[in-house]
Amino acid sequence: MFTGVIQSRRAALPVLALLTSVVVAGCGAPAPAAETTGEGFPLTISSCGRDVTFTAPPQRVVTVGSIAAPLIAAAGAADRIVTRTFEAASFPGQYGERLSGIEITAPTTELAREEIINRSPDLVVSVEGLSVTPEDLARVNIPLIVTRGYCKDAAGTFEDVFADISLYGTLFGTSAAADAEVTALRQRVAAVTARHQAAAATAPAATLILSRDGAQLKAYGAKSTVHEQMRILGLDNVYGEIDKRNFEANTETLIARDPEVIILLTQGDQTPDEVRTTLRQRPELAGLRAIRDNRIIVVPFGYTGPGPVAVEGLEVLDRELASLR
Repeated sequence: MFTGVIQSRRAALPVLALLTSVVVAGCGAPAPAAETTGEGFPLTISSCGRDVTFTAPPQRVVTVGSIAAPLIAAAGAADRIVTRTFEAASFPGQYGERLSGIEITAPTTELAREEIINRSPDLVVSVEGLSVTPEDLARVNIPLIVTRGYCKDAAGTFEDVFADISLYGTLFGTSAAADAEVTALRQRVAAVTARHQAAAATAPAATLILSRDGAQLKAYGAKSTVHEQMRILGLDNVYGEIDKRNFEANTETLIARDPEVIILLTQGDQTPDEVRTTLRQRPELAGLRAIRDNRIIVVPFGYTGPGPVAVEGLEVLDRELASLR
């Protein structure tokens, strides 16, 4: 296990009763009991099984991927982000205003190590498995942590999302804002859940995403946030036994399972009409009930990623599903 002790590059901000030597668990594991000794730092975070220690709250953050920036904004620390990158699927939703004015670069490719270093961050929040590794940046004293929803063994649950917001509140010294946001988000999830508790039966459904050229079709399994959204909405994921976030869909299996509802995700500059038409143009899928009966819901990928925008996405899917009934 790699452990890095990272010196923050600017003076620490005052913090609210933070915890010294707290170890915050990632990837769906509950946070262990904390030791309340001192002013809150050093603070050790377990990120996808790798310990990273901070001596002060980060002040300059580079985010990689579409989920990190909204998570930090939800924690009340959007002002710490200096660059957003690799947001190939730009997120919709309520955090856009808080993140406006921040540099967005390399939207469809990873930012090179040198470009990250040139922005002088004292934290990079990224996705596990990219070419710029934690070890690469540790050599120049820059810590990297991964949003827990993108750890390889992540569960993809709302609890992971809420845990990440709380984690960033602790790390940035914005716990009051983070806790308030988590409370509000929990209430919104509970409201949707309550509307579906009395559902008598579940409808078989699949969530699919097409590559930009339409050649590749992927499906979402049990480790995805959309799987939890589907469960709450009374939809039975036909790929729910597959212990992965997403994977290349086997069309024969999809045809055999014949979902009644398809949730189709857009990414990048794809439009709803484009992806719906592309799916319909695959002749082998023409007999699917969802396609035949026009029970296709199209939403941006950002509404189903493992971040706070997924709460708004749950509400959007709820409304779209109601319109099909």
